[in-house]
Amino acid sequence: MGYKKFRLTVIKGFNKGEVFPLEEDEVIIGRGEENSIVLNIAEVSRKHSVLTRGEEGYIIKDLDSTNGTFVDKKKVGDKYLLKPGDTIMLGDAIYLTYQADVDPEETLVALRPVEISSPDDTAEAPKPAAQERASSPVAAQGQRKTAKDNLSQSQVTEEKKGRTWLWAGIGCVVVIIFLIVIGLIIFDYLNLYCTPPFDTLLNFLYICP
Repeated sequence: MGYKKFRLTVIKGFNKGEVFPLEEDEVIIGRGEENSIVLNIAEVSRKHSVLTRGEEGYIIKDLDSTNGTFVDKKKVGDKYLLKPGDTIMLGDAIYLTYQADVDPEETLVALRPVEISSPDDTAEAPKPAAQERASSPVAAQGQRKTAKDNLSQSQVTEEKKGRTWLWAGIGCVVVIIFLIVIGLIIFDYLNLYCTPPFDTLLNFLYICP
């Protein structure tokens, strides 16, 4: 994220509340009048620390001060890249907050929507896994075999049903013939030919004595 307009604000000690804009590439803090930021108290060295501007903001370095330079209570050695919100401590006498404003131009660039290219209509859509399996030769052969097996089972079932009806029909015919034969035997045994009304109905086949 880009930052713009850096500044230091005194939050404790000498001139509390004073704001020091950071506009130069190199800003020296100290007690001496020749410095960019002058803090004229005994606890601050003549040249206490220096801030050098870089691509990501200011880098602070201690200039062999007597009481040391600290950032968030950690002593600064050779160099330290400041982040907005850091607290710079010059010994224990003065606390300054490092602040920065966001560059609106860079923010707008970062928030600019990314153009999404429309999908190519000519591109072939990926096939689902099930469709790919179905389109493979092995899968097609398996499907043909399954269909053939199903057809065979259906034919066998139909043949069984046809045979069942055939045997049932034959059985019915046999029973009917058997009943007719038994009926004729009984009819003849009882000599019903000469009893009404059979004597009239069957006179062309049998003449009663």
